[in-house]
Amino acid sequence: MLFFDQFKKNDPQLRLLAVLLTVGLLVLLAGLWWVQVVSARTFQNHLETQSYRSIRMPAVRGKILDRTGTNVLAENRPRYNLCLNWDVLRGQFDTAFGRARKQALAVQSNRIASAEKTLGRSLSKAERKQFVINSEQTQMLRAQARWQVANGVVTDTSRRLGEPIVLDPVKLERAYATRLAMPYPILTDLTPVQIARFEENFTNGLGADLDLQSERDYPQGTTAAHVLGYVKRDDSSDAGEESFFSYRLPDYGGISGVEGKYNDVLRGTAGMESVLVNNLGYKQSETIWTQPEPGRNVVLTIDLDIQRAAEAALLQHQGPNARGAIVVMDVRSGDVLAMVSSPAINPDYSQNNPTRMNDPILRPEINRAMQENLAPGSIFKTVVAIATLENGLNPNTTFHVEANPRIPNHGCYLLGGRVIRDEAPPGDYNFKKAFIHSSNSYFVNYGLRAGAESIVHVGKEFHLGERTGLFANQETRGNFPTLEEVRNSQWRAGETANLCIGQGEIDVTPMQMAVMVAAIANGGCVLWPRLVQRIEPLDPVTGQGGTNFPAGLVRDRLTVGARNLNLLRAAMLADVEEKDGTGTASAVPGMKVCGKTGTAQVQDSSGHETGRNLWFASYAPYESPRYSVVVMVESSTGGFGGTICAPIAHDIYQAIVKKETALPGRALATRN
Repeated sequence: MLFFDQFKKNDPQLRLLAVLLTVGLLVLLAGLWWVQVVSARTFQNHLETQSYRSIRMPAVRGKILDRTGTNVLAENRPRYNLCLNWDVLRGQFDTAFGRARKQALAVQSNRIASAEKTLGRSLSKAERKQFVINSEQTQMLRAQARWQVANGVVTDTSRRLGEPIVLDPVKLERAYATRLAMPYPILTDLTPVQIARFEENFTNGLGADLDLQSERDYPQGTTAAHVLGYVKRDDSSDAGEESFFSYRLPDYGGISGVEGKYNDVLRGTAGMESVLVNNLGYKQSETIWTQPEPGRNVVLTIDLDIQRAAEAALLQHQGPNARGAIVVMDVRSGDVLAMVSSPAINPDYSQNNPTRMNDPILRPEINRAMQENLAPGSIFKTVVAIATLENGLNPNTTFHVEANPRIPNHGCYLLGGRVIRDEAPPGDYNFKKAFIHSSNSYFVNYGLRAGAESIVHVGKEFHLGERTGLFANQETRGNFPTLEEVRNSQWRAGETANLCIGQGEIDVTPMQMAVMVAAIANGGCVLWPRLVQRIEPLDPVTGQGGTNFPAGLVRDRLTVGARNLNLLRAAMLADVEEKDGTGTASAVPGMKVCGKTGTAQVQDSSGHETGRNLWFASYAPYESPRYSVVVMVESSTGGFGGTICAPIAHDIYQAIVKKETALPGRALATRN
């Protein structure tokens, strides 16, 4: 009562306030009445006739660059597809359906009239039902109308572009039923000429539009293909992304090589777009909820010039179907300057149809630099040499190699009743002579004296039988006996003899051999090889930080005397520079090359030779080592490492010398 008593007082301001409050309440009540009563049906119709569709928008994939950071090995290119625009064609669909329905109704009337004429009376309501166009027939008429309109647009488009385009009615209907909010491609990956012709002939639009997508591109072709790997279609959500989408735009995921190992870095984070569609499924509007975050660039240690030179050398000497591998490494930093595997693959070709790479003989999908177990042959004599020298071998002591009774101009070593063949001629050999002639007899004799434990111990210091760490899931660890195995009573002298010449219980990869030679060259540091220098943002302007991978990480140090390493290095130099050496074909003017050749027999279960693994393991220059070059060729026709692989290494070193000469005062394999 006190409240109303206040209104009885003569207070104009209070009365004005009361009027304003009353008017405001009336406005609110009127608004609620309009929304909840008058407009209720309208909002209900909107809810029934509109809904949202979410679309996964892939991020721009990062680039892969060579060591300079300027030469692009993998990037993205725009891909233009010619698509049918459902929204534009919607009116034409309805018009065509109207004509078709009108014709169907006319046919229906004619059939009813014919039936009534035959019966001489009007049809009953029940009899007329058999002539009614049901819902299934209506849907068929709509589908036929869509096909006629779409096929007409495609036919006209094909004529104007001068390109044959075939429209599949089944796929068309499936896309209309499930992906109406998305364009329907009728011609993919248009050339610049086709794009220009389309822009010229379709200025007014005929229901076909260009749709832009991103596709992975490898501008260097097959260069470093096994290093890069390839991608394949993968629209799945990554960790941290939304898992449910109505539609997913084409995206790619890395399968092998750098593309596979660093897929999470290169791929970025997908975004999300929301599309408002009506009750028929046609797009009304679109809104980007989350912008895609682009992937980051990966900068490799690969030197593009050296990579090309190595690939060209293998191709020139062995042809495109050669089964081989080359690794070039900086002996001071562990940087992989080149990694070649043959036969080469085309990453562009692989991402579209990777199954066609499978060849049971050539196996081009295999990266032979890291993924194949190979007997090293005589290049393993470098390890045996260290073991024998460390065991006290006097390098000047001579050993007489007996003549092979069956091949008098070749030597042999008798181990019990077994004759171990020797390509070196019979005669007296000291350490240096035996090394450059690659005498099996000499190294078997002194290897047996040093013992299998000594050889295995040195091999373990090089980490043979272990992965190098470049690609955890894309690299074999090889095979190498353990100390426990050689100490076992079942280990025989014959197995040690096989080990001394790089056969038997030993398999390696060219990458492992490059690490081994680098350690010999740099004074005993067994390095972790490095293939990636750094990871950086796609756009440096964003200010995002990068990730650097340090060079020269030491994995182990050889417990070998400097004198013995120097003796081995001098022997490797002589193998190339002295006329009797097996590696003379690798010699290059202006650079002292040190090397060791190797030839390992590949036998079947019956002991018959089916092929050979041919090797040349080397480093240069002798005075100040910088480059380790390992060449491997799998031969089915015989041959030797000195005649097949050494000339390939020659071409690589020659290219390095030429490049260094063009850049005075600069070393190619520099630390970063």
